[in-house]
Amino acid sequence: MPSVLVFFLVLLAVIAIVLAIIIPLCVVNEKYKKFVLLHSTALKDLTKINQHYNFNTIKNYDMEHSYDNADFYDTISTKDYLIYQLVYIQKGVYNAMNDAYGNKIMFEKYKQDIHDKCTLNVFDTEELLKNRNRLAKTEKKLFEKSLKTPQTTFSIYVRLIQRKINDRYVCSKSNTYGTQEIRSLIGRINNRRGDYYCDREIWDAICRVERGKVSNKMRFAIYARDGNRCRMCGRYFSSGLEIDHIIPIAKGGKSTMDNLQSLCHSCNKKKGADIIPPGTRYSRW
Repeated sequence: MPSVLVFFLVLLAVIAIVLAIIIPLCVVNEKYKKFVLLHSTALKDLTKINQHYNFNTIKNYDMEHSYDNADFYDTISTKDYLIYQLVYIQKGVYNAMNDAYGNKIMFEKYKQDIHDKCTLNVFDTEELLKNRNRLAKTEKKLFEKSLKTPQTTFSIYVRLIQRKINDRYVCSKSNTYGTQEIRSLIGRINNRRGDYYCDREIWDAICRVERGKVSNKMRFAIYARDGNRCRMCGRYFSSGLEIDHIIPIAKGGKSTMDNLQSLCHSCNKKKGADIIPPGTRYSRW
């Protein structure tokens, strides 16, 4: 029991010593901070400069997607996924890239203004605090904290994750794409005639990602919806059914529940890239 009492007494003594050091230090720091804020000409000039520069806020277009199908994860690259998304978001991405470039040009002027108009360690009073070194450090810290730091570059980070059907993490892959590569991809995407993409690599990438949107969870949901029967021949299958795009991807079909159906391998092979209404039997073709 006495040892516990001694421990607490020592602890209280240590706390008292620490507080005796920290509290006066905090008081001094606050004193120097208030002095700098009140008398630093550099901070006052910086405040005026900051009022004249309104930098753009750059929207974040970083991407992340999970696949519960290992084959799709292995087949689809981060570049494929970026290409697919750029088809739909390229206008916003272009705006973001232009805003970042605008920030870069404006930031150079901003830094030049600061260089020309702000001089540290100059105060509007002759009655300075005694510790000049502490005064200079305090002013520099507050000055740097007041500087604007706009985003002057643009990039898109793409991360693809492989998970089990129960969402357990397996692995991931990622890449960052800069402005030059993004502009190049958008140019290649827009090289098209109507719905036809002239660049085969672009079209193949879009098809891979569209096909990869059929997750294993979606696949089993479609099998259950169709009663584990081929929607062409009507036969029941306990396993071996395949997922078919009613309107093929090559003809603009999407990987949505209403455009997907269960087919046996034989019917799927015969259907190929044709557009055939669900429930149509081959004998009626």
